[in-house]
Amino acid sequence: MNDNKILKVEKLKKYFPLKTGILGRTVNYVKAVDSVDLDVSGGQTLGLVGESGCGKTTLGKTIIKLTEPTDGKIFFNNTDITALNPSQMRPIRRQMQMIFQNPYGSLNPKMNIESIISEGMIIHGIAGPGERREMAAQLLKEVGLSETALKKYPHEFSGGQRQRIAIARVLAVKPSFVVCDEPVSALDVSVQAQIVNLLRSLQKEYDLTYLFISHDLRIVRQISDRVSVMYLGKIVENADSDRIYQNPLHPYTKVLIASVPDVMRRKKFEKYEVKGDVPSPIDPPSGCSFHPRCPLAGDICRKEEPRLIEKESGHFVSCHMV
Repeated sequence: MNDNKILKVEKLKKYFPLKTGILGRTVNYVKAVDSVDLDVSGGQTLGLVGESGCGKTTLGKTIIKLTEPTDGKIFFNNTDITALNPSQMRPIRRQMQMIFQNPYGSLNPKMNIESIISEGMIIHGIAGPGERREMAAQLLKEVGLSETALKKYPHEFSGGQRQRIAIARVLAVKPSFVVCDEPVSALDVSVQAQIVNLLRSLQKEYDLTYLFISHDLRIVRQISDRVSVMYLGKIVENADSDRIYQNPLHPYTKVLIASVPDVMRRKKFEKYEVKGDVPSPIDPPSGCSFHPRCPLAGDICRKEEPRLIEKESGHFVSCHMV
């Protein structure tokens, strides 16, 4: 394994059982994450994009073990953390943090901002009470807020300000890897740009590595070094950010790009417009999971699942027709 890869997952799966009857018999599974391979290099940002319901958030939570994987391997800093129990995960948990999508639901309304930011420091034994307060005040300044915010409560802040507080809380435990789960999707467009710029500057200052999850390709393009495209629990394309936008190979990636104004010359990808919704992860289609919606689908697509293979140097795609 490359030492520069801070994170690597192999054949990662997360299935949620569907139960029925008074005995709770399992009758089927929701295949939220289905045999995913990906890696992230230290100090870089991997963007993870796809439609709502494709499994992006579940993948992020499974990677940092907020939810336990069903199968597969998770390596963090060359250590297999897949089977570690909560006590074994505790020192690693400090290094792997998450910024959640909803700034209104991720902060405890009964705690003031000083307590929210200091909570992680207390759990991990970082500094004493006086020093923790100084650190919390400094972190607020780092994210563009005043020290006077320490004694206030979440309801006194806007959505953008709350997300800045959430970022400060993450930084308080000095992580090296952060999952950013749709961190700007609940914010106004003008505030989105501010938060993205803040995340980029903090990444340089603190040498952070990001997994940036979003359905908005415009935001992903601004912050990502590489991009992985996810569809129905699987990675269908992975490449450098510029290459994904300039020369997408998978029909689904072309659909996503064509749907976003001004990302590229839209006419180039108009023929890849598709109809219909994402199929159910309970009963995914046979063969290629995208084939019921794909304008290029042939017989082999309906029968045989494509593998994610390297079509160009550093450009991986899962498609029979490419």
